[in-house]
Amino acid sequence: MIMLRKFIDRDEESAYLNREYLSENFSFSVIYGRRRVGKTELISNFLKDKPNIYFLADKRGTKPNLYRLRKTAANFFNDYEPSLETFDEVFGYIKTKWSGKQKLVIVIDEFSYLAQIDDSIPSVFQLIVDEILKTGIFHLILCGSSVSMMEKSALAYSSPLYGRRTGQMRVKPVLFRHMREFFPKQSPDEIVNIYGAAGGIPFYLLFFDQNVSFYENLKNVFFAKEAVLYEEGEFLLREELKEPATYMNILFAISKGAARPGEIASKSYLEAKDLPYYLDTIIKLGFVRKEHPVLEKPTTKKTIYRIEDNFLRFWFRYTLSHRDEIEQGDKKPAIEDLKSSYNAYLGETFEQIGKEMLIYLNSMEKLPFRFQKLGRQWGKIPMAPKGENEYEIDLVAINDDTKDILFCECKWENSKVDIDLYHDLLEKAGFVSWHPERKEYFAFISRSGFTDRMKKEAKAKGIMLLTLEDYC
Repeated sequence: MIMLRKFIDRDEESAYLNREYLSENFSFSVIYGRRRVGKTELISNFLKDKPNIYFLADKRGTKPNLYRLRKTAANFFNDYEPSLETFDEVFGYIKTKWSGKQKLVIVIDEFSYLAQIDDSIPSVFQLIVDEILKTGIFHLILCGSSVSMMEKSALAYSSPLYGRRTGQMRVKPVLFRHMREFFPKQSPDEIVNIYGAAGGIPFYLLFFDQNVSFYENLKNVFFAKEAVLYEEGEFLLREELKEPATYMNILFAISKGAARPGEIASKSYLEAKDLPYYLDTIIKLGFVRKEHPVLEKPTTKKTIYRIEDNFLRFWFRYTLSHRDEIEQGDKKPAIEDLKSSYNAYLGETFEQIGKEMLIYLNSMEKLPFRFQKLGRQWGKIPMAPKGENEYEIDLVAINDDTKDILFCECKWENSKVDIDLYHDLLEKAGFVSWHPERKEYFAFISRSGFTDRMKKEAKAKGIMLLTLEDYC
């Protein structure tokens, strides 16, 4: 059952739309972002106190959408539906009829559906902007869920609409620090559980009932054939990609632990030379991220790939992995797998949360210095035997100008962080080659807090100790 909750965490996006609207001249915004991220809710909230014509396009083709828009416009003006046969005629009609002193907002939601079916649509809307709306008091919003199609049809240099927008916004998932607003009754641990499965996608979060356990929610939300999210991963890929099967193989391989290009190609049934094209595509869509040690140049060959989208990572790891059993009505294998492995799975999620936390603290100037770069760091340990000659640090933040460096470990464990982990981090920091005259700082982000010994050491040596309670 969907639990309706208040509009959350879109202050920055709402402020942008209001600035555009309040500008004296014609404004034209392009809003895009992955399916279910909350674009329509954002726009609906923005439109509440403004005159507007809102139109949701569908996939039936140019003429049916044109006639529906024509009718929507006539209804807005309490007018008889005019006999208009082109989009520019409909917008000309809107301009002629609008006599208000406020800007009229015109929203074409799922504009990508129109552009996907009819490649002349961007040219048509170029004419509408240049010859009809530009001299009037209008705010045009084109919105779409297909990131690739919106970039191609409205944002790319090759698009006829290029250079005409007054602003654009890619709507991102809700940050972890706002998750408690969705789940005020839940503990930080339980919120991490949910975030690891649904990410910050508002639509997905609404399916989690606060009155039942996490595992019961998963049975109803992910592990039932009739559940909305059971096939959502596949729908999400089909929305964006022409060859979803190939991308599904790649994402499945990464979800199962493949991280390096050769390993991913092998487990995805691809030639290694073909893999970069597919990886580049899903990186641009925000589904996968490319990582290299933060202190290495971007051109380094020390590269790994991880699934960026929390929902997709969970869906491939647990839902798709157990599809055969779920199709037979058996949820037990998925739940048992989850219970035995989810704690380890959440280690990566907690690291993402830790990164977000440090970025936030950096923006608030609550760290020992302002960092310029932040990421994971790994490398070789000189003279160590093979198999024991690699180190890895969860997060390293640096400022090249001041030569300050922060080493941070994120610990999603049931036990409190003790002083031995600080000594381990201190040792690993010694393997990092970066400015011999640097100033070092240390931090820990812990699920379960810290021992008294660790707190005493931290106070004496200025080590930052953070928990989820400091953030969410």
